[in-house]
Amino acid sequence: MRISLPWDADVDVDGRQSQVHPFALGRRRLSEADGCCSGSILDIPSEIVQQILMKLPTKDVARSCCVSRQWRSAVRDPSFRKLHAASHAALSAEAEFLLLSDVPCEFSQRFKTGVFSLSSDKPMCSIAKPNGYGLANICNGLLCFVLEGSKGQAPALVCNPVTGGGETLALPAAPPLSSKGHVYFVAFGFSPPTNEYKLFRLSFPPYSCSSQERVNVDVYTLGDARGWRKDSFLSPSRPPFRRDNTSTTLLINGKLHVVTKPWNAPLGQVAAGVLVVDVPAETYHAYPLPDDLMTTYRYDNPLAFELKGSLCLAAHMLSGGRPKALCFWVMAMESKESDGEKEPHWDLRYSFVVQVEHPREPWSAWFQYETLYYTCGDTLHGYDTRSSIADNGRLLQWNKQLETTTTSSHRRWMTHPGYRPTLLSPRVFELPPSHMMDICS
Repeated sequence: MRISLPWDADVDVDGRQSQVHPFALGRRRLSEADGCCSGSILDIPSEIVQQILMKLPTKDVARSCCVSRQWRSAVRDPSFRKLHAASHAALSAEAEFLLLSDVPCEFSQRFKTGVFSLSSDKPMCSIAKPNGYGLANICNGLLCFVLEGSKGQAPALVCNPVTGGGETLALPAAPPLSSKGHVYFVAFGFSPPTNEYKLFRLSFPPYSCSSQERVNVDVYTLGDARGWRKDSFLSPSRPPFRRDNTSTTLLINGKLHVVTKPWNAPLGQVAAGVLVVDVPAETYHAYPLPDDLMTTYRYDNPLAFELKGSLCLAAHMLSGGRPKALCFWVMAMESKESDGEKEPHWDLRYSFVVQVEHPREPWSAWFQYETLYYTCGDTLHGYDTRSSIADNGRLLQWNKQLETTTTSSHRRWMTHPGYRPTLLSPRVFELPPSHMMDICS
């Protein structure tokens, strides 16, 4: 059984059914009589058409390009795309997952990244990028790539799978790291109150015996000619500086979340907490993990994803070094009675029985369309959260077991959460060359 997402649309053109990819904006040539049986729809002023489309999700807006030339022109308007990208219909869409795979280009030092959805074997787009660039994270519908293993100054690349890899934007180079021995972590965020996209670079020592260390922060707001800004904060744990499946950065309600490690822990050791970056306020808070993860049982490193607008951590409970159960905790912020400040409360929402033959076998978990998914090896499990009331004292059984869809056995696939399609082109944030030189100088 294959998971179906509402990605492709069947459009009736002159009585014939044809499949149209919703993001192939304007690739079909349609006459004014195509897409509708009456001329009245075509007579609607473009301003009214755009007001109607502003209330629709991104995929439906993309499909509307098949109605007529007028509708396609309305959707292609850059000012409309920017407004729709900041609309409630676009930002409130349920987050999806993307599959990314790198393929080397012939006779070149560049790679092409194929971007796929979980519903289609055909790529949304192919993004050409220099060798060594990897995905930092997904922010709404924009993908941010950074050069891994460098000194942190290489320009980050931002692209949108909807508008295509040809509109990739190179951001201004970051300033030098404050210390030669520091490592760094990059995260891409969005501020809903101001509709601003921001790039955060956190630099810090890779190891310390202290209980706290200072983390230096450089922030750049896309399209801001003033360039990078500096800040710092004390943290009881360090952000990740080598990416794996547990170091995913998530944007939830204007805040970036990432699982941290102890300052004195070697690479690959257990997690220590969650770092939350408030994108609009540019403030930073480190919170502890659930008590169960820290004390009660031995768990592997938690994996983070979004569940109905909240941060969710998934981790295996280990017995004899082997996973025996999979647990899900959801974070909620509660105010203290003493000073009114908010602190996290972790709710153990679900626990499932799992059977894993190899303890280090790659796994992943996510939530989509009211269903919890868990994949390990060649099997994909699903649990419909509407089927029963959660009981954190009982081990649940999966009510779906699906075969995974293999697109190609010759590619190495990486699954990334947090994708909400947008029509916004990164090039709207492009600065004139003179301003770029001033920022980088």
